[in-house]
Amino acid sequence: MKNKNTLILVIIFACIGTASGESSAFSGKVFYNYSHSKEDNAVNGFGFSRVYFTMEKQITDELSYKFQTDVNTGDSPKGIYLKNAKMDWQTGFGKIVIGLQGMNMFKIQENNWGYRYIEKSTMDLYKYSSSADMGMGYYNSMGKLSISSLMTNGTGYKKSENDSKKKLSFQAFYGENKISSKNGFNIGGVLSYEPYDLDSVTVENKTVMGVFGGFAGKGFRLGGEYNQKMDSADKDETNSIISMYGKFSFNKHLTIFGRFDIISAETSENNLIAGIEYQPTKGLCIAPNYRKNGEETILTLNFQFKI
Repeated sequence: MKNKNTLILVIIFACIGTASGESSAFSGKVFYNYSHSKEDNAVNGFGFSRVYFTMEKQITDELSYKFQTDVNTGDSPKGIYLKNAKMDWQTGFGKIVIGLQGMNMFKIQENNWGYRYIEKSTMDLYKYSSSADMGMGYYNSMGKLSISSLMTNGTGYKKSENDSKKKLSFQAFYGENKISSKNGFNIGGVLSYEPYDLDSVTVENKTVMGVFGGFAGKGFRLGGEYNQKMDSADKDETNSIISMYGKFSFNKHLTIFGRFDIISAETSENNLIAGIEYQPTKGLCIAPNYRKNGEETILTLNFQFKI
């Protein structure tokens, strides 16, 4: 939800927490970059693509909250959105999440890829699903098996609801949920269903489904996913993405990585990313990389700073 007062609201909540003697955890993350392309109309220069400001608080053993702003510089340097404003309630039969929250459609895949500051995961990049939405969610784990289901508006976190229909999203996976920071593996699938009014009498639906898997160990991390998007109003068109990615770490400072996306849509194209990541100190990542998006070649230098 775009709101020029979002940051002010978060600061007010922080002040309230401090005044009441409660300690909240604050964190921040910034994605910087420099891009260079030889295309005729290319604009080469420095910039930053995302700035996150997060405040979290564990109120009791069962209850916690999270507020997060997202500065989307793709819109403008002042395009501030509220991305998370949620409450997590841990019950005896699972976790219930209420409010503006992260979606369950591609978070595991994003962790498997592990380089969000360099490029979004495929579902996010090609707009198969929003990364956050307003609604209610349910999460539960039974050993290595995790499941979740969400009912949300379906418009994402930058727009208000525009109809009475709701989006249903389901996820199930087995294994580790964050192999970008620990060894292990995962395998799973996701599904979303969203009806919409085509006209005053016709109701159609959009369906997204995907399968994914990843492995990390001995310095390697490998992953892959297949995603498909369908619209019942156009049964002749089915969009799909196959994405494969991996990395190898020589030591805690130096890593090589790569990703290849095969896109099937109205305009089919293959996208490639390959590069080196250098971590000189805790909290700072520097990644020179080469990209080939269809016929366009781009050299990019990405930075991530987090506290």
